[in-house]
Amino acid sequence: MASMKLGTHLNADVLVLFAFNHTLVDVDSNVHIARALDADLANTIWSKNAADKKIDRAKTMDEFFVELAKHHPEVTHEDIRNAAQRLPFNQSILDAVRLVVDDFGATCKIVSDSTVFGVRSFLEHHGLADQVSEVVANSTHFEDGGKVLRVRPYHGNHLAPHGCRNCPNNLCKGVVLERILQQHRYAKVLYVGGGIEDFCPSTKLPNDITVIARNEVLSLPNTFPDTVQVQQWKAGDDVLSLLRNFFHQYPSKQVAKASVKTFSPISQVFSGSGQVLVVFDFDESLVNKDSDRFAFQCFHPELIKTLEERHALNPVWPSVFDELHQILANEKPELTPELICARVAQIPIQNRMVDAVRMAVEQFGAEVKIISDGNSLFIEKALKFHGLAPYINEVLTNQADLETMDNGRTRIRLRPHHDQPMNCSWCPSNLCKGSILDSIRNKKQYSHVLYVGDGIGDFCPASRLTKNDVVFARADEADGRSYGLQKRIDSNPTLIKASVVPWNTGDDIYRHFAQVLHAQT
Repeated sequence: MASMKLGTHLNADVLVLFAFNHTLVDVDSNVHIARALDADLANTIWSKNAADKKIDRAKTMDEFFVELAKHHPEVTHEDIRNAAQRLPFNQSILDAVRLVVDDFGATCKIVSDSTVFGVRSFLEHHGLADQVSEVVANSTHFEDGGKVLRVRPYHGNHLAPHGCRNCPNNLCKGVVLERILQQHRYAKVLYVGGGIEDFCPSTKLPNDITVIARNEVLSLPNTFPDTVQVQQWKAGDDVLSLLRNFFHQYPSKQVAKASVKTFSPISQVFSGSGQVLVVFDFDESLVNKDSDRFAFQCFHPELIKTLEERHALNPVWPSVFDELHQILANEKPELTPELICARVAQIPIQNRMVDAVRMAVEQFGAEVKIISDGNSLFIEKALKFHGLAPYINEVLTNQADLETMDNGRTRIRLRPHHDQPMNCSWCPSNLCKGSILDSIRNKKQYSHVLYVGDGIGDFCPASRLTKNDVVFARADEADGRSYGLQKRIDSNPTLIKASVVPWNTGDDIYRHFAQVLHAQT
């Protein structure tokens, strides 16, 4: 078993600098936050300085917040924080930050003529605070018992002028980059920016910097020195793709010298041509709940205890759920199968999980199947509701049908997937995911298999994967909740030949898929 963190061909010697305005967020954050709090006041203060091409944004924002406290004393620091958290953004840009840090081990910093409070509030809200090692922006603090947010220039008046003709007096990004590189000499620097004001660093460090610039900036003549490598981007997807391509091509440097555990590169595990098979478990993997339990929790939660008691006596889920659907039909005659299915169809699914499936199919031509100990009816309805039905090639699960009872009403019936009980030491008798996976691979040759699961029932198929495959095992939650697949892998490591990658969220799966499938192309 090769336990791994994706992208572990770590590049701790690479620095990726992101601008904030018009890059990490889609707008000028200073103006947007000010207008969200008081549009008239913001327009009045900013219009006074509109003619100044090198406007001191720290001074302007400080003036705004002082006046805001006078006109609106009811506005709190939480209101300002909320305005920063609501800044519009492109999800792919945030994915790019996570990609370079979590998957490739690069150092990520932000350089911005915004405020530290605004940038930090945005990062914390979107779960990026740990990925960004430093925010270089105009400093902030609260005065008057927390009622007034004050903004001070990064390059304070007590310092000698920075002398840059291209930057405002309060912040020269070129000087910032020089300071960063004096502290640590990086082998490579990438700068992702959205405006001409972001590229002063390119004029100061012509030999070891790559600028990833918006298209409109590239139309400006003589913007960059000839020695600067320039890549263009228009949308967040472009940045994500450019950074992914860079790190896959960049010669990696292991960081064992820094006493950091390293793993073999994903490209060594996952390369070559051929179609990829992606297999999802359904309950608590593709969707974020157990679909059968979800039905009873919604309509008859008192039966959950009965469910557990009966499963302890008969550990075959279809049989247990079939019995409980009979009880549900008797005790809740007003509940039709249509009502139950309509509710279960809306079962929660983690953010970006749908995007991960679509990306695998549309961008990389993967074949996606579901192997589940759930039931066909609930899975079919959920896939249709979440727009995933066209992307799923096959669903292999326990069969569910509608049966007319003697009283004329209908109920849901469940039958085991296998006609004959399976004799597998890892699986229940009604469904052996390992044998199903073997059957799939016997019918068609795939170059690699990606298996996404969470529970003990996913161990059997995981144990049948090869060194060319990857199993994504759901990791323990912060609240202490644990999942059976990872536990069973930890207890039987010699039985797993595939690489094991932990995941918690749909965002994790999306980013991991993007990297792994890109390595295949």
